[in-house]
Amino acid sequence: MANSNLVAKRFALAFMLGLLLMSGCRRLVAPAPEVTMDPQLQARNPVEVPFVDRDLMMDEVSDELDNYFRIKSEQRIRLVDNVLIEGWIETHPQIGSSLIEPWRKDSTPGYEKTLSTLQTIRRFARVRVIPIQNGYSVDVKVYKELEDMPQPEHSVIAGPLLRHDNTLDIYDANPFGPPVSRGFIPLGRDFGLEQKILQNIAKRVQICCDRQR
Repeated sequence: MANSNLVAKRFALAFMLGLLLMSGCRRLVAPAPEVTMDPQLQARNPVEVPFVDRDLMMDEVSDELDNYFRIKSEQRIRLVDNVLIEGWIETHPQIGSSLIEPWRKDSTPGYEKTLSTLQTIRRFARVRVIPIQNGYSVDVKVYKELEDMPQPEHSVIAGPLLRHDNTLDIYDANPFGPPVSRGFIPLGRDFGLEQKILQNIAKRVQICCDRQR
């Protein structure tokens, strides 16, 4: 009788432990909750910043993006026929940082950091700097994508294992729209990282303005 009670207790304990683990896994892979940000702390996208020298402006934007990604191409603001032409910067796609890489800033803390730890997520940014009256309009878009593998990474099923980490993008007619990439599934935009970049750019430009006074 004692042995049967001990077995029953062990079975109940194992069952409860299994339920806890399953509920924990569901929480980890659950969709991102709706985050309500304080409108006073949330930067507009695009954000308007005061006027500074156009080369200094592009330097500040490029330096901020370099904290998260590698710059792929850049077109600086130009003066053509006494008209300022907008500048833009595009970055290389980069595999998102995980929880064991706290020094990297491309994955914001919380859900995005956890998602990049459990899945292969890559991000890239596109920024437009548009001259306006008495300043610039800075438009930041950060796209994220999920790797689409032909089979599980550690599957015992035979077959070629294709990697698409550095695949080239296939651009559509809209040069500022999200590109179509081989081997990755678009997940939309990373609004949290966009906000972080926008707020930092606004602070950088404001500091430049204060120094020039």
